[in-house]
Amino acid sequence: MKDLGFVGFGNFGKFFIPHLKPHFDSVTVFDTRDYYEEEVTALGLHVGTLAEVLSKEVIILAIPVQYLEQFLIENGNKVNPKALVMDVSSVKVKPIALMEANLPQTCEIVGTHPLFGPQSGKNGIQGLNFVLCPKRHKEGTVKMLINLFQNRLQLKVLERTVEEHDKQMAYVQGITHFIGRALNRMDIPDVEQKTPAYQYLLDIKRNLGGDSWDLFLTIENENLSAKVVRDEFLEELHRLNDELES
Repeated sequence: MKDLGFVGFGNFGKFFIPHLKPHFDSVTVFDTRDYYEEEVTALGLHVGTLAEVLSKEVIILAIPVQYLEQFLIENGNKVNPKALVMDVSSVKVKPIALMEANLPQTCEIVGTHPLFGPQSGKNGIQGLNFVLCPKRHKEGTVKMLINLFQNRLQLKVLERTVEEHDKQMAYVQGITHFIGRALNRMDIPDVEQKTPAYQYLLDIKRNLGGDSWDLFLTIENENLSAKVVRDEFLEELHRLNDELES
């Protein structure tokens, strides 16, 4: 399968690229850091310039949403006009709109959201959820991607609109990451006198509490539905506490 260009070699890139590598003829990686080359080479990947990566047939952007607009403004016109461009961000409405506005009109655009990461996928990604949000594409592209992600990588592919995705993620990620970050800051202890329910809280703390601040900002600030859900959650916490104290 075609040559893949991957922009961004953060925690998720390091984790996910090895799963993709066997299904592409080559994988070329670019990152703005100046100390990632050894890690890329150790995985059997190519280190390339940004221009080289943006010339590939398939391009995946693993860039935090808060930096995506500036990146696309500066580099959108350098993207291969025949490329299939995907992102892997945790929100979909904003990044897809940015790609539509700044990429060549001939580019295909498909939003993706792997609903897992280095922690939740450390024992394998088979059977985990993967969202596809097709926006601008040729006939056969979605079928090809379903074959890659569902049949080859054995993920459970869910096809959604960008609006459906963000509304659901406001609950699925907006609340859970908010709780996980708070539990991590509280540093709740692992104790012998624990119930299964408390173990769930420890699991949330372990899986989500240590995620990058950029990811947390994306989930909470770049999804317009997240603040609505978060405010409702906080109102219920205050209301419940008031009832206890009264």
